[in-house]
Amino acid sequence: MDALLIPCFNRPELLHETLKNLVATGDMDTVHVVFKPDSGYSPSILTVIDLFRTHLPSFEVVRPTPAKYTMTKQSRNVLTGYIHAASVSSGLVFMVEEDVMVSRDFFKFNRELFRLHPNTFASLSRTNLNRSAAVTDRTDAYYLSDGDYCSIGVTMHRDTIFNYIQPHANERYYRDCIAYCRSNFPKAYFPEGHAEQDGLIRRIQMASGKPTAYPHVPRCFHAGWYGYNRRRSPMTGTLEQKIQRVQDTIYDKDKAIAAAINPSWAADSLPENLNPEPWTTLQHIPPTPRP
Repeated sequence: MDALLIPCFNRPELLHETLKNLVATGDMDTVHVVFKPDSGYSPSILTVIDLFRTHLPSFEVVRPTPAKYTMTKQSRNVLTGYIHAASVSSGLVFMVEEDVMVSRDFFKFNRELFRLHPNTFASLSRTNLNRSAAVTDRTDAYYLSDGDYCSIGVTMHRDTIFNYIQPHANERYYRDCIAYCRSNFPKAYFPEGHAEQDGLIRRIQMASGKPTAYPHVPRCFHAGWYGYNRRRSPMTGTLEQKIQRVQDTIYDKDKAIAAAINPSWAADSLPENLNPEPWTTLQHIPPTPRP
């Protein structure tokens, strides 16, 4: 059975929508779900998980251990989550954070990509922000890339996690992630300050020689207009009230823009169509060249 890693922290209202969309895929009986709450997590995270218990045939909650280093607290939670998920997976590991909404064919699309390209480092399910716009709106289209990575709607094979990522998820990285990346990946062409788990994994991918894969039509979107790195406190009110506000906001482009307190955050949190047109087989269509 494949594994699905869900890192989470203090936004149970967003986790509720994440789980609702995952359940809507109809494929939750094909994955073992690993919930990985970070240290200091909201107890309401467990309340939301319990609401979906009957829709999760196989799941576990991996309780956090105290974070020794503040700077890499979130990265440690994600990286150790990947390693645990790989240990309980027979093949693929999907990773969907608590503020990522996936399409109905999320699992189908990424499984087919890995069937076609088993050597892929990772399949990323959102828009590739490091390239110009995709060249087609065909829902059966994908392309292969390099030097690109985002920690949103990720799929990897368990062997990639063990062979490439686990060796770098170590004490030296957690102690000083910037110094570690500077020392171990001196040829990275993006700012050395981008050294949290997604920056580390991007460097690992570049050194691996294995490609990443992207859909031309996104299979998820990032709905986190507030939370970690966004300098905004969690919403107030009852859990039900907060869930309703999220439902009223994240699926509407204008409301998502109005809710953000920074234009760049709005651009990173716009909704996508979660019901793409059906497809039978995937087609490799290269993207437009880098500028």
